[in-house]
Amino acid sequence: MYSKRKWMPICLAASIFHFPAAYAEEEASFWEGFSNKREAGGFLSLGLGASYGGGLLTNIATRPILNINGNYYFENGLFVEVPGSDSKFEPQWAMGYNLYNSSEWEFDVIFSAAHAHISYYGYVSNAYDERDLTGYVGLRVTGAIGSYQIQTILAPKADNSEYDGGAYASFWIAKSWQHKNWHFYSSVGFQYRNSAMLNYYYGVPYKSARVDPYQASGGVNIKLKLGFTTPVGKRWVVDGAIGLTDYATSIDDSPYSLDALNTLSNRSRLGRHISVTMSYVF
Repeated sequence: MYSKRKWMPICLAASIFHFPAAYAEEEASFWEGFSNKREAGGFLSLGLGASYGGGLLTNIATRPILNINGNYYFENGLFVEVPGSDSKFEPQWAMGYNLYNSSEWEFDVIFSAAHAHISYYGYVSNAYDERDLTGYVGLRVTGAIGSYQIQTILAPKADNSEYDGGAYASFWIAKSWQHKNWHFYSSVGFQYRNSAMLNYYYGVPYKSARVDPYQASGGVNIKLKLGFTTPVGKRWVVDGAIGLTDYATSIDDSPYSLDALNTLSNRSRLGRHISVTMSYVF
């Protein structure tokens, strides 16, 4: 009995000295995530193609498109991204700083756009009613859970010089797979804009012969995407994508949207987008 007990103080002392060392290693590896930046470098591709699409906000039509896709990451963590029409996540440009990297997740502070410019015509004195682009600074988290790619953005302040109090958030989940030289992806995204932002773009602050005053509430756009990329030469690639957008209820119910649906034959409650491009990779 005594021979067993006499080892207990030794084991206890060993455990006391062992665990702080393991904790110190774990703590050091955590803080290293702030200094482990993405590898410096980037790429650029330019392409031409055609798209067919539209919805509540634009006429459904076939259009030529110029596809610019690229990024560049600096050694100090700064970067610029232009995802092009083949992006499985947010289709917006972004500039930012790579804040933290782990083995599976990347954390970035980014500046980008939460809503594009909109122009209404003829509702007041046959003049244009301009609603400017809304920018934001937010936190972007990108990573993987199993075979799924995840990206989420949180921007509690998103506004412009004409309004304040806007907020933006998004969540995307995507799945990619490979078949010979064909790379395919599918994704679903949820884009939230609060009432201050949606009321700025889709609210009606006046009464006219065509629309009544309207206060828009916050809401979520749901986006579905399916796309592919395949090389057709040493520096040439072909990209294709199909997308659908289910607009937030407050956008559907806006008098601007309802007026467009009633007076224009090439508008739709469901946004759609089909595109094919051929690009040269520099």
